[in-house]
Amino acid sequence: MKFNFEFPSSLKDLASDSYERLEKELDKNERLIWLFGLGIAVLYLSFVLYLVDRSDQAENRYISTQTRLAQLQTQTSGGDWAKKAADAAAYNKALTEKFWSGDTPGLAEAGFERWIRQTMDGYGIAVRQVQLTRGPVLEEEIRLGTSSLSSIEKLRAKVIGPLNEPGIIRFLNDAAFHESWVVVEQFVARGGRSERFEIDITTFYNNTQQAP
Repeated sequence: MKFNFEFPSSLKDLASDSYERLEKELDKNERLIWLFGLGIAVLYLSFVLYLVDRSDQAENRYISTQTRLAQLQTQTSGGDWAKKAADAAAYNKALTEKFWSGDTPGLAEAGFERWIRQTMDGYGIAVRQVQLTRGPVLEEEIRLGTSSLSSIEKLRAKVIGPLNEPGIIRFLNDAAFHESWVVVEQFVARGGRSERFEIDITTFYNNTQQAP
């Protein structure tokens, strides 16, 4: 299908008159010629810069794609995925076994407090106070496969007692080599007539009783 379209004669005449007037003005006014040429040059330069910018963007995307491809090829070229999966499962099992044990959150808290008191008492530290708190490690739920990281909770104990430097050193050594994750977040020794210490100790518990 073919369409024929023609501008009205009035528009043709108007365009022709405008062109003739512009041509006459250019012939008479040298400054106008320069301005007209400068305008064309600016438009041309803007177009060239636009093409250069687009070319740079395309080149950056190409380099980024090639980099990601090279990384992916490096990751997949090793092969032996069965061994890698087995190693990952072993690491996951080792990490999971280092959570504080307890059939329920209450039993886990009680076990953590009992360990603190018994260990310090064994090193001659008369514990005055143990304040326990429990809360999620992550505020938002994050799932990796079938496991949920939101079930991991932090058990924190603030322990206060009379300062006994040799006993504290032995206790910190036990905490560092405990079979579960035990982290000393803060230790403060206060002097004066009644020297005492304040220590914040944290462990981690996997609360599988949380509602799905």
